[in-house]
Amino acid sequence: MTEHLARAFVLDRRPHREQDLRVTLLTEHGARVDAVALNAQRSKRRFMGALSPLVLYRVRYSTTPKATRLDEAQVDQVWPGLSRTLRSQTAALAATGIVRAVAEPTPHDGALFLLLGELYTAAAASDDRDALAARLVRFAFEVLDHTGHAIALDRCVRCDTPAPDGARVTVDPHAGGIVCRGCGGGSYAMSAADRADLRSVLAGDYAVGRAEMLRWAARIIEGVSVDAAGSIAGVVEHFDPR
Repeated sequence: MTEHLARAFVLDRRPHREQDLRVTLLTEHGARVDAVALNAQRSKRRFMGALSPLVLYRVRYSTTPKATRLDEAQVDQVWPGLSRTLRSQTAALAATGIVRAVAEPTPHDGALFLLLGELYTAAAASDDRDALAARLVRFAFEVLDHTGHAIALDRCVRCDTPAPDGARVTVDPHAGGIVCRGCGGGSYAMSAADRADLRSVLAGDYAVGRAEMLRWAARIIEGVSVDAAGSIAGVVEHFDPR
């Protein structure tokens, strides 16, 4: 048995047997850890905060060739602002769901861990609808980029032909981005204005963000992960209820 110490976010928790929990963690090393927390539904001393999402923990867990057991979780950081509004909390939970959908079991570079913490901080600081939508869209694309699923918005993914800035393009989510007409086109059309706004958001300009951007962002990434796309699409009503 090998013991591990790490900071970690809880990506998911669900009851297991009478008093246990099954949890999915994202460690600071970028690994997704699926573990059983024995007696976690009762023990508040060993498992502070009831192993809730949207909290950063310091965890101790043990691994064997057959199973992983979470032995302890102590609260390291909380974001009180996330409970201020439903919109802020929903954005943070959607980000958590996106990471859960694409994170890998093996350690990577810690980028997903840092990105999730940054998103929590941003969501806790403001519940501005369009700014939060823009941040969530940028977060989703950065997560896909860091997991090897970057979405191409500047050239055809099949022939590498550049897409003019002022051109309407089509996107094939399953192919990973823009597909030009000569290569058969994609199933989803994007206007030049929408593509310009999306590229500005991805560069960090949240002033051009719009709540409806969440809709087509979800459609673009669905070819990479249906669950990740669903995490975005599921929050649309809290941002753009029309």
